[in-house]
Amino acid sequence: MFHSLGCPRNFVDTELMLGLSVHSGLLQITQSMDEADYLVVNTCGFLESARQEAKDVIQELIEAKRPQSKLIVTGCMVNLHKDQILNDYPQVDSVLGAGSIDKIVDTIRMLESVNSNEDFTSTSTTATTSRDYYSPRAERQSFLAQGDTPRVLATPPHYAYIKIAEGCKKQCSFCIIPKIKGKLQSKPLDQIVGEFQVISQRASEIILIAQDLGDYGKDLQQTLPLSTTTTTTHDNQKVNLASLLKGLLSASDDPDLWLRLMYLYPDEITPEIVDIMEADSRICRYLDMPIQHSHNDMLRLMRRKTSAEEIKSTIRTLRQRLPGMHIRTSLMVGFPGETEEHFEHLLDFVREMELENVGAFIYSNEARAMSSRLPNHVPDEIKEERYDRLMQTQWEIVQRKQEAMRHSRLHVVIEGLNSDGNVVGRYYGQCPDIDGQVILPEERPKQQQQQPLSQQGKGRRKRGGGKNNHDMGKRIVGGQRYWVEITGYDEYDLVGKIVEGEHESLSAAGRPQLDVVTVQQQQTAALS
Repeated sequence: MFHSLGCPRNFVDTELMLGLSVHSGLLQITQSMDEADYLVVNTCGFLESARQEAKDVIQELIEAKRPQSKLIVTGCMVNLHKDQILNDYPQVDSVLGAGSIDKIVDTIRMLESVNSNEDFTSTSTTATTSRDYYSPRAERQSFLAQGDTPRVLATPPHYAYIKIAEGCKKQCSFCIIPKIKGKLQSKPLDQIVGEFQVISQRASEIILIAQDLGDYGKDLQQTLPLSTTTTTTHDNQKVNLASLLKGLLSASDDPDLWLRLMYLYPDEITPEIVDIMEADSRICRYLDMPIQHSHNDMLRLMRRKTSAEEIKSTIRTLRQRLPGMHIRTSLMVGFPGETEEHFEHLLDFVREMELENVGAFIYSNEARAMSSRLPNHVPDEIKEERYDRLMQTQWEIVQRKQEAMRHSRLHVVIEGLNSDGNVVGRYYGQCPDIDGQVILPEERPKQQQQQPLSQQGKGRRKRGGGKNNHDMGKRIVGGQRYWVEITGYDEYDLVGKIVEGEHESLSAAGRPQLDVVTVQQQQTAALS
């Protein structure tokens, strides 16, 4: 039984551990705590709030698991806090750092041998006990799968992640990711294209992820063409995000492909990237572009590479060249030295730019971050007050934008059922498990079953209700796209109805035909 916490990159690591475990023949996947012999928690360690979430989950599992079940803690939190985990939770049977997740099968075998009093020869030179079999301080801080690493896709069938790089070469003063995950490691372009060709036969939406997509290839000493998967038009071109996008797009003739880019910093959005996005609409008009702040004083202290003027220019270029562009960003309040003037500048920036999605968070003072040594730390009560004001300002923008969507028609992919039993989906401007959804209160799948939300919906607030006012006359196909007319909104979610006479799926050819309940069961069968 696997629990994945944190970001999509962590989720892919969990899928790899699932794949290795199943491929070994040692384990079968179960959702039931009463049946599980092994419980694995893949943790996030980026912020104190993430570490607290991991601690809460570990404690919950300790209290709920069978006495004979084994508990393994893996991931980023282990990299920096292994000793604390082992000391605080004696019920944890073993730990694996983020760079050692490929040792999950060996760890299970080791625990089996300990349980049966059999001999097990350790190849680890850093282990001190059976609980510390593979130390996170060994050769790797993060794991980047090779082409032969088995993986169980635990997302619903219609979308999947492809991790193109691990680690980070940036040195933002508030961030400890480089200390957790190590230096940038880019996956070879041919390997990514091959992975894409296989996964895109199943999923119509591919989400590219890395700490910063724009840094892809900067650690590779390669030029194209690398193989027959790339075209001769790329001769002698360095491997980077632009050449990767060209390779992926040329490897697929699917007109309904959604290729989504996550975590692309503003300093990496080059004219060539914009040209590629403009030339091929299969790249979603959506970018997750971390900005953090708008004032140059703050950006310098954060060691960001762009100025406020450059950020605004990038946003305007994207909107001018790519109509319908949706921009998600993250903004930080309460960074050391932030004055009321700096914060008011941030509010003015939010009002002026009117970004579609803003994830705001309060500065977390991490001891290993350079920013922890800066003067003029902001009191907690002021951080909280600024966070509330920022979210209120963004909510006013969201309301205007949501209202402006009324009567528009969107291609919506069916996701599943929410806690009210309503069918929900997403359009291109909504990323799974991050943004809002489109609620379809008038639609119902045939033979509706009451099921919990799938993994991508866990932790969401209760979503809008509504009664079934008409019968479509056919089953809504989970994972497929329909034309939807937007009729309103419910907080951050849109509300709509499938357009009469246009019920046919927009992307059904050659892919699984699943009802909306099955879409959820596909994922919960792999991840609890």
